[in-house]
Amino acid sequence: MSLIVNILIMAAIVGFAGYQIYRAVKRSKQGKCAACDYDCEAKRMMDNAKKRPV
Repeated sequence: MSLIVNILIMAAIVGFAGYQIYRAVKRSKQGKCAACDYDCEAKRMMDNAKKRPV
């Protein structure tokens, strides 16, 4: 019985990791980085550069 529980837990962990990798790859194909949800310094610099006229 404990073998089945361990296999289920392991499958859940591997499945979740696979899902996260899938999401990261899908986002990177759209041109977004993993940190696009956060307001980091690099994102602020990029936004300021886009606002500035050339």
